[in-house]
Amino acid sequence: MRPWRFTALRFFPVVVLSVAVFGLLLIGCNATPTPNSPTVTPQPTATLMALATPTSALPPTPAPVQQQLIVCSTEPASVHPFASTPAGDDLLALFYEEPMEHVGYRWIPRLVERIPTLAGGDVITTMVSVGMGARYVELSGAVAIYTGEEKLLLPQLVVTFTLQENLHWSDGEPLTADDVVLGYRLAQSDEAYGRWPALVERTAYFGVVGPRQLRWEGLPGYLSADYPGFLFPPQPVHRWSGETLGGILQDRTPLATGPFQIVAWESGREVRLTPNPYYNGAAPRLTALTVRFPQTHPGGWGDLLRSGECDVLLPDPIMQTEWEQWDVMVDYGEARLWADPAPVVLRLDFNVAPVGDLPAPLRDTQTRVGIAHCIDRGRLSEALPGEALLPADSYIPPGHPAYDIQSVWRIPFNAEIGQSILTEIGWRDEDGDGVREAHNIDGFRDGTPLSLTLHLAPQYFVSAAHIAADLETCGVGVRPQLTEAQLLYASDAVSPLFGRTFEMVLFGWRAELPQVCGAWLSERIPNIENAWEGENFSGYTSAAYDAACRRALTAVDTGAQWRALQEAQRILTVDLPTLFLTWRPFWFVANPKVQGLQPDASAYSTLWNSEEISIMDNITP
Repeated sequence: MRPWRFTALRFFPVVVLSVAVFGLLLIGCNATPTPNSPTVTPQPTATLMALATPTSALPPTPAPVQQQLIVCSTEPASVHPFASTPAGDDLLALFYEEPMEHVGYRWIPRLVERIPTLAGGDVITTMVSVGMGARYVELSGAVAIYTGEEKLLLPQLVVTFTLQENLHWSDGEPLTADDVVLGYRLAQSDEAYGRWPALVERTAYFGVVGPRQLRWEGLPGYLSADYPGFLFPPQPVHRWSGETLGGILQDRTPLATGPFQIVAWESGREVRLTPNPYYNGAAPRLTALTVRFPQTHPGGWGDLLRSGECDVLLPDPIMQTEWEQWDVMVDYGEARLWADPAPVVLRLDFNVAPVGDLPAPLRDTQTRVGIAHCIDRGRLSEALPGEALLPADSYIPPGHPAYDIQSVWRIPFNAEIGQSILTEIGWRDEDGDGVREAHNIDGFRDGTPLSLTLHLAPQYFVSAAHIAADLETCGVGVRPQLTEAQLLYASDAVSPLFGRTFEMVLFGWRAELPQVCGAWLSERIPNIENAWEGENFSGYTSAAYDAACRRALTAVDTGAQWRALQEAQRILTVDLPTLFLTWRPFWFVANPKVQGLQPDASAYSTLWNSEEISIMDNITP
């Protein structure tokens, strides 16, 4: 896991946020529209006799309402499950549905009969021995080669999937288990990237075990509650047998399993799609869908929405624009904003165990608590009006099933409480220079100022300035240390982050669950012995936290995993090696007439439910 810098990526809980409070409002409703049909007037009868005589003639059938949607985004180089990009994934979801769909942090079966379960016998764990030279997966999730002489006993996860009957590709050919095996083989290609090659690396065996059944076996030590998503995406053998992934990625009209099918792709202009007649789910409400690739400057996207050239603007280009322009359009009824807090969090780490013997005021938990009370996370979330931020209080995003406000020890902004705590410890400003100094504090000479360095990459300068101003109000001196990202994030002793020579450090982090909890495990402290590869930058150690996090990382049952994450979250927020500051959501914009859009940061696409999207032409903005 590496520090994450804010880019136009989407991530994974369904929360619609108030513009008035956080600037993240779903403006308007998502009610399912009833398409307008033309009024049918029966033709007048010719005679009184005809009126009195029963007839089987029916009124003319109303012409179907044409539901055509124009979506605008950036053009991906390719669109394929094994070549994942934000823009590519949004286009892919329109015509390609995977065996399982991830929505609301839960799995929904699409091409399979059911979700495999332990109770149903589709999922089993067995203990297997690992000998010298064999591959296995460490608790951190990394694949390793066993070098010990005595055999290692580890659990192995085995999952059996059953495809639905009568599945077809969009050309009418049957979708079979052999197509899924082809997907597994293609995921092993050198050209493949994204989440599937990572699963390949942790797969010991994958193959057909019945007419519609496939079995996945993991490497010893690899356990995950996300096993429902381990069925590889099928690829049509009848079309791509013998073809390399590199050649397949050049196909501009790939076969579909989703609601729509691509009928034409004009590079640099648009992709045109129509409903897939062999789709396994509910028929889409739209009769045609176009994905356009406008060439415009960041300020021009709003004009495209106003003119009707675009009905929906996807996150890949929109998150590069300024939030204010959309706020104005919302006020005038010209747009709706959909936003969902994604697991990307801005965090402030305190070094509780710095390298060397230098005085470390942040070793003391109460000192950290006092400082945390002094930081206004609400104001910090509004400090960058061009972005949409939401205050954070843990590494579990709001809306995630594991998020439980009762398990979070919250530290509200209250400068008076913060100053009172610091004064009680012995940090008092008796010389009147505005910075507190030590008085009768063990390990510090009297008069030592409470002045701390704050390392940060240049992109966080505005946020750091607000933090420094808040802390200075409480009498804490702050010395910002701008550090180029290449140096800050280098896995080396020269990095103040990995080398743990900082006092405070500000950076963005991808909080993907459950893996994120491993960033505070005792064994993940970067040091010379592990070649500075750990993510526990603060040097935090807690046996109770380690136990809870390990339960989360090795849980196969989602309920057990969520309970373990809640326990780990509670311990971490009490011990406070890290203060979580703000979430950055993914967001997108649409014309008010577009209905059915549902933001979900845990889904792999903005338009994951494209079959439910429709247009309501007669509404008044």
